[in-house]
Amino acid sequence: MLRGDEGLKLALGRIPSGLYAVGAGHGGERIGMLCSFVEQAGFEPPMISIALGADRPLRQVLERGELFSVNILGTEDKALLAAFAAAREEDPFAQFELIENGHGLPQLAGALAWLACRPTGSVVAGDHVVYVAEVVEGCLHREVGEPMIRVRKNGLGY
Repeated sequence: MLRGDEGLKLALGRIPSGLYAVGAGHGGERIGMLCSFVEQAGFEPPMISIALGADRPLRQVLERGELFSVNILGTEDKALLAAFAAAREEDPFAQFELIENGHGLPQLAGALAWLACRPTGSVVAGDHVVYVAEVVEGCLHREVGEPMIRVRKNGLGY
């Protein structure tokens, strides 16, 4: 049994999470990032929570209450994962086929599923900000496939 700081970081790391390509339009450009802190947070209306690091550019969109998209990655979506994990300043959506939608949000044709969300509130949580968002639209791209799940070795960092 491990206790103290070492036990804490290993225990937190065992909380599983999905992997998501999250994006929006900002100043005429698309921005996107890989995100793992996303959870369903309500049924009626359908809600999610998403936690973003304080320095993430996507926060500017959410702070203004603008729509953003959550592309749910499947276990076979390794190329999508790699592109979003490596993305820094460039548009990670640019190299993939996108599906048009009525919101003008980046919707990856190759993702397992897609959601369009509108932030409704937030709370500062240490070095992250947790947003609650209403899901205003969603679709399943593939009926076969499982969502990609991540279990970290260290729960105190990415």
